[in-house]
Amino acid sequence: MSTVREISASDWRIWRALRLRALREDPDAFASTLATTLEREARDGEAYWRGYFTRTGPALIAEVDGAPAGMARVVVEDGPAHLYSMWVAPEARGRGVGAHLITTALEWLDANHPGRTLRLEVVETNLPARRLYSRCGFAVVGPNPEDAAEIVMEHVPDR
Repeated sequence: MSTVREISASDWRIWRALRLRALREDPDAFASTLATTLEREARDGEAYWRGYFTRTGPALIAEVDGAPAGMARVVVEDGPAHLYSMWVAPEARGRGVGAHLITTALEWLDANHPGRTLRLEVVETNLPARRLYSRCGFAVVGPNPEDAAEIVMEHVPDR
């Protein structure tokens, strides 16, 4: 069974560990690279990681049997909200952890910004992630104009 909770800047070490693991284990799933992230960390230290918590929206982690096993970040700015840094550890995949993260993100968005669309970018060839997003109500909008390898998907709430 998984639990999902929002974390704060004081939990930056948890976010760091999950993010570095995600970049290490699934490097093709993200626009960022492990090398670039480690360079930024070397330059900015703890402030780099605390920076994840400065934008509006929750940083979510999923735990399975009390251990961090997934992450997602909702960012609300002008226009659609965005889902970033979505990742589930390999040992937790296929157990509903990803859907739990997405459901929590959508519930937070609906409670705090009713009617707001949630958008994400996903590598076009990442079929397991695309299937998860589709099951959770996201539809393909089109190619990502900023990255030819990605597509944009959106979840539009009932109005």
